[in-house]
Amino acid sequence: MSLTPQQLAELDSLLSDLADERLSEERGLVLEGLLQSEPEARDYYIRFLALCSDLHEFAATCLSVENEDGPASWDRLPACHDLTESRQAGSLSHGRRWPAWIAMVTAVAVLAAVIVSTRRPSGSGTPHLPATQPVVGHIVDIVGLVEIAAEELSGTPATDGMPVRCGEAVLTKGADSHVSIRLDDGTVIMLAGDTRVAFPAEDRDRLDVEYGNVTATVEPRPAGHPLVVCTREARLEVLGTRLSVACGDRRTRVDVLEGDIRVTRLSDQRSVALAEGQSAEISPQADLKPAPIAAVPDIWSLDFNDGLPPGWHTGQLVFDDLPEGSRAVARTAAVEENGQRRYQLRSHNAWSKGLFTLHDDSWIHIRYRLEKPGTFLLYVVCRQHDFGEPVCTLLTPGNLQQTEPRRWHTLTLPLRQFHRARAQDIIPLHGQLVSFSLVFDSPDHNPGLTVDRIWVTRGMPAEPRSPVEPSADRSADSPEPR
Repeated sequence: MSLTPQQLAELDSLLSDLADERLSEERGLVLEGLLQSEPEARDYYIRFLALCSDLHEFAATCLSVENEDGPASWDRLPACHDLTESRQAGSLSHGRRWPAWIAMVTAVAVLAAVIVSTRRPSGSGTPHLPATQPVVGHIVDIVGLVEIAAEELSGTPATDGMPVRCGEAVLTKGADSHVSIRLDDGTVIMLAGDTRVAFPAEDRDRLDVEYGNVTATVEPRPAGHPLVVCTREARLEVLGTRLSVACGDRRTRVDVLEGDIRVTRLSDQRSVALAEGQSAEISPQADLKPAPIAAVPDIWSLDFNDGLPPGWHTGQLVFDDLPEGSRAVARTAAVEENGQRRYQLRSHNAWSKGLFTLHDDSWIHIRYRLEKPGTFLLYVVCRQHDFGEPVCTLLTPGNLQQTEPRRWHTLTLPLRQFHRARAQDIIPLHGQLVSFSLVFDSPDHNPGLTVDRIWVTRGMPAEPRSPVEPSADRSADSPEPR
């Protein structure tokens, strides 16, 4: 792409200030951004540095040669165009003149340093983008680990009120992490769980959901100027609505909570309109058509007889020492998290569909065993039933243990006694929370936790003699993308 006359004039001005050592920090950022984005500007900059090298060489030569009339005659320095022509003709023949290749190598080295500086975090640890990149919104309501990253840089911690610019991405890390981004037009984008959303540098009216869970409340927009939400599978055109998007594992699921949108499948450019209360799955296997948003079941069941369900990325199948009636069970696997090794079994991410709804009379049952004495944590990761805030809540009964290792045991827990992780307050349920993920975690050691079956029931105060199958259709158990 060629530089426009305005860009060329701006580049000349910036380089003049640089040569005169009058380049301010703000204008230095402008220069860095121009060099990073425009190949022609980098070529121009290399020629400029090579020219500066010759100018400095010519000045050094003048200072080293005695002039019969007194001090060195600076008025004999050539004009820039004369010097450029002399370099090209090879006519400069001062005894200390640098070879042209040295000037070029020096120029390239300085250019590399300039470009690297645009990719290096500043002293505060924030990825450094040129100040000329437009601000699209600001970070609000941080919970858990939230980061901002520029291009391929590693993320650095975000803070409330921090601006988000074109070319940056916002990440939430961990099941209970969530954040909101308030765009300049009042639109609010909420990220939950393990999620990454990027704001492309070339388009202020687009955001890319690379993976994870997003709920957006989009302010009304004029016809022909929608907010475009892109995933790897789909393009969503939104003029003003409230929707939920979950994507991963080559699938995107969209739920329209208010208003309407248009969904285009990128693989074949087929489009459908979704109205309030409708959803669609975009994947190679699914038929692209509107469907009513299904209610989340009150009871739920899952086993591993057919292997790890799609979307389960943490866990290991085991086929020996099984309980009666089972063909396979799942054991925790080692994962690295924040530099610490943990042992986890993590369910698929059912952000949109949900796994089950929590009520005051809900019970969760787990048939499991430990290979050796120890403890583990069970996290029931939840969202609000209407996708509102708080986005995520981690519920846990505290440490669980077993005194007799290598024996199968069925544990039954009332969900009404679960409390927020890292807090002791009990949350009233009444059906307003929906679990979208389960996590079994052993952070300090590996007791060899192995799970045969997990199921949820209502109104059953005692341990059942046999698993209770859900009354809802088995399709409610199909995993969501992670």
